[in-house]
Amino acid sequence: MNKLLILLFCCLSTITTYGQDHNQSASLLVRFQEGVDGKAFIKKFQTASRNKAGIQIERRVSKLLNIYKLKEVHASASTIEDLKKIKGVLSVGYDVPATYRNTTPNDDLYKDQWNLEKINLPEVWAETKGGTTANGDDIVVAILEMGVTLDHPDIADNIWTNPGETPDDGIDNDGNGYTDDFFGLNLNDLTDNHPLKNHGTEVAGVIGARTDNGLGMAGVNWNVKMLFLSEVDFTSDVIEAYEYLYNLRKKYNETNGREGALIVANNNSFGWNSRPEDLQFGIELCEMYNFMGSVGILSVGAGPNEDTDVEIVGDVPTNCTSRFFIGVTSTDRTDNKKGGFGATSIDIGAPGEEIPATSEADDYCMCSGTSFAAPHVAGAIGLMYSVQCSQLANDAINNASGTARFMRDILLAGADPISSLEDITVTGGRLNVLQAINNLQVYCGTNEGNRLAIGNVYPSPVESEITIEYETPDNEPYIFSISNALGQVVRTRVITPPRFTAPIETENVSGLAAGVYFVSFQREDKVVAKRFIVR
Repeated sequence: MNKLLILLFCCLSTITTYGQDHNQSASLLVRFQEGVDGKAFIKKFQTASRNKAGIQIERRVSKLLNIYKLKEVHASASTIEDLKKIKGVLSVGYDVPATYRNTTPNDDLYKDQWNLEKINLPEVWAETKGGTTANGDDIVVAILEMGVTLDHPDIADNIWTNPGETPDDGIDNDGNGYTDDFFGLNLNDLTDNHPLKNHGTEVAGVIGARTDNGLGMAGVNWNVKMLFLSEVDFTSDVIEAYEYLYNLRKKYNETNGREGALIVANNNSFGWNSRPEDLQFGIELCEMYNFMGSVGILSVGAGPNEDTDVEIVGDVPTNCTSRFFIGVTSTDRTDNKKGGFGATSIDIGAPGEEIPATSEADDYCMCSGTSFAAPHVAGAIGLMYSVQCSQLANDAINNASGTARFMRDILLAGADPISSLEDITVTGGRLNVLQAINNLQVYCGTNEGNRLAIGNVYPSPVESEITIEYETPDNEPYIFSISNALGQVVRTRVITPPRFTAPIETENVSGLAAGVYFVSFQREDKVVAKRFIVR
């Protein structure tokens, strides 16, 4: 199929009108209700309509959302309306091309990587340089792009390869529906042959250029595995790429790391100047962030380069609401904002102006745009997972979704407040990887100062249910008890403090007689207690 390729260094343009003209020749996407066989449906439609538009299925884009892509057709608006009216169809729309969010880079080699100092990476590297979890599992950051120079000497050693696939044997060895996807996946021809493109090569350098190897530049991670999905040009490509990542990570969790890939983040340096509800299949694209998050994948997206408020003008993906998505804008050397903003959609800023990056033909360049701010954040997530904390490594598999939410929260909580982002972004700050790592070390129990304590007990007096806020120095089991004023234990159970949410216990006390009671937490000789009243 002829795909609308996006030029590497094109300026941003509004593309929400794509495919709106009557008799537009384009690809269509159709989302069917769960359980509807798309192939059988289209076959009946072809017969009933005598297939004047030449509608044929190209492939199923998403099993999770039951979305099919139709081959390029000469479809009128009436054809689309006819499809929409048929029972079993949830959505019909054109496959809309994305715009990659970079400005024209300067090809001069520039070795002063101010961006790394700005987010305190040298201090972090004293703790961890990335690559593997405490249990030795390879950390993977996925990159959705136009293409990449896989053999660039500064990134070649950090390219992910599919452990379940034998290259070039013509067999789908891991049974994921794609043959020979050893070096990731090309969404155009469904091979692992990636076109040579600057943009993807540059993004890869920011995330994981090989460091301390005697040449080139340093990436956020010295060592990390980067999984490439290329020729990601349309909404259908993005959705299919997300499902590919979802399935790999899901398999990893289910097999305890024996198969699949520990994908912790994916980078999206592209977007659409549209609200999700106005972009055809924008809602479905947003849905995929929660699907990926449910298996432990955080998604990072670049906001627009223009100085616009995305809450007013609309933007995909940053307008997508998900606890597993981070919207990023760009900042410069002096912490001035250089991209779009939004008080509820743009979460954080990161360096994105005059950023040294790997480039085509074994070269290096200076790059600018939100395209290069987002990979700082995606790379930081990968680096955080490499902290030598075995509990984190275990939780990444056993509580993948909770771990992902927790990592997002502490990364955003660690942002450095800067005036240019105050009140116009969620955090009002710029990425600080050192503070995020410090927050993570508290969770891992490597910092002093944690204590066993009971904070607030409410309501008191209470009639039915009481809530207890507390602290513990670790996440090991404690004995939770309620005693009366005579010291007699009336309720007791063993609790394990949660690792990724605030430690809170609730207890139904409606069966207790009116009077004074004490709630306590105890392990061996450590005990804390606090009074409350039942009326």
